[in-house]
Amino acid sequence: MAKIRTLPDVLVSKIAAGEIVERPASVVKELVENSIDAGATRISIYLEAGGKRLVRVVDNGHGMSRDDALMSIERHATSKIRDIDDLFSVGTLGFRGEALPSIASVSRFRMITAAEGSKSGTEIYIEGGVVRKIKEAASPVGSSVEVKNLFFNTQPRLKFLKRPETELGRVLGVIQREALSRPEVSFEVFSNNRTIHRYGASESLTQRVAQIIPGTELYPIDFEDETLELHGFLGSPLDPRSSMRRLFTYVNARPVRDRFINRIIMECYGRMIEKGKYPQGAIFIERDPALVDVNVHPTKSEVMFENQYEVGQSIRRAIGGMLADAPWMKSRRERTQKALEDFYEKQKDPGFPEGRGHSAAAPSAKKASTQAAYNPESVSQHSHHGDSSMLEKSPEAAGGDMFSDGFYSSLKFLGQVGKLYLVCEDPDGIILIDQHAAHERVNFERIKKSYVEKTFSCSQKLLIPEVVELTAREINTAGRFADEMEKLGFDFEVFGESAVRVKSVPGFLRDSDYTRVFTDLFDELDGLGDPKSLGQHLDTVCATMACHSSITANRTLSEQEARTLFADMDASENPHACPHGRPVATRISYNMLEKMFKRT
Repeated sequence: MAKIRTLPDVLVSKIAAGEIVERPASVVKELVENSIDAGATRISIYLEAGGKRLVRVVDNGHGMSRDDALMSIERHATSKIRDIDDLFSVGTLGFRGEALPSIASVSRFRMITAAEGSKSGTEIYIEGGVVRKIKEAASPVGSSVEVKNLFFNTQPRLKFLKRPETELGRVLGVIQREALSRPEVSFEVFSNNRTIHRYGASESLTQRVAQIIPGTELYPIDFEDETLELHGFLGSPLDPRSSMRRLFTYVNARPVRDRFINRIIMECYGRMIEKGKYPQGAIFIERDPALVDVNVHPTKSEVMFENQYEVGQSIRRAIGGMLADAPWMKSRRERTQKALEDFYEKQKDPGFPEGRGHSAAAPSAKKASTQAAYNPESVSQHSHHGDSSMLEKSPEAAGGDMFSDGFYSSLKFLGQVGKLYLVCEDPDGIILIDQHAAHERVNFERIKKSYVEKTFSCSQKLLIPEVVELTAREINTAGRFADEMEKLGFDFEVFGESAVRVKSVPGFLRDSDYTRVFTDLFDELDGLGDPKSLGQHLDTVCATMACHSSITANRTLSEQEARTLFADMDASENPHACPHGRPVATRISYNMLEKMFKRT
């Protein structure tokens, strides 16, 4: 008996579906891209249970005749390519002819469509890849595709799906990426019969970018050479994020997650951006489709360029030119200059109260600075050790062992270099301490202990609630964890479709940039997979909060402030690394110094 046999069509369909349909977000991506290819200017997406129970995409595109509708559910049937030459110059988003039959093979699938000029539409119902019904139906011009009970007949795949809230977040991420490149198309998103987001048709890409990446100052790029055209917007290296979810890249209007392009972008920012952080923005690359292979991956998320080295060089010139011009510095200087001019104009005004250039009102939600001052009194008040005798230990007390009790308090403080590193001396050499990493460790352990023991300090109520703009995906995450965030001292509520209104924050964050705190927190939580509570990833949440509440570079510390910090470090469980794993201190021994100066 032959060992090799032809697989049945049902099994072939399920294998093909596994390459294309991973989760509800994959379904939404394929259906929305079909709508865009059909010339739709209005697309509505309806979801239930994050898309696990229902995904329905309705558009006002060209629609299909009965014959075309029947052909569309056949494998490898498409209107977008006709011969092998078309395959190497693809100009549409979908082109494989596999999406609809693959989706229909693992769901209860219904499509109603009508072409312009048709007297009636066509309805097709398919269950698990088997056509159950074909009939005429009343329908406006366009298409409505309904996908129910995804993976109902493929239980192993169904088990891999996450909670509805997590799947909804992934769907919103897909819609953001598709909407960003099509400002002329309006998108509406409904979840469980509730409107959760709406992107109205925009007159320009600038307006659409502001809808997708709200509350962020981005700077334009407009570049063209013989290799490609590149335009878009990128953020300042001073305003990065902790993941690449706010960095959107496109090739010929196709959303991609291409490692080559991302690597070039990160190389352009280089050391201007902190390690582990990523820029924000949207980059659109236009190149002759004949020189771009989009047939690299089943999800069409990666591309291959002909003459890839030249493409990389062009991208470097485009982004490098914007970064070299440092527009964020210019805008800051312009704002400073205008503020000074306004101040002097008010001074000339006879009605301007003398000596009252600043308001004496109580602290409000207005952000003071992202570089919060280090307050030795407040630190001492909240320290866990409560033993001031540590400050009086001699340099010899610790015996030079960095892991001994009271090591940091025993150091002889010499000063500060680079407004970042504290220079100390012990019997064995010079100790350099990263003040931000050290303070971050102290705050991390304090925040975590307070949460675990439910002894968190009272939050700071804001005089004027602060409205923080977030992306649709971040809003979804904020709603999931609102109750648990309150235990950490945050009191906020979802405010409209793209913002939260912050009413209270933990006291130690009162001088922080709330926009950065919230976007980083929810970005971190969104990237953790499917956490059911903050407690599952408490270290990550506490580390993010500690980072924003700690002293940073360009902050001068007095000796007393430094010694208070040292005492708090000695009281920490692990004072030798920050929560992100970076070292807090390093020693340059006298022996090393002697070798450096060739004295041995």
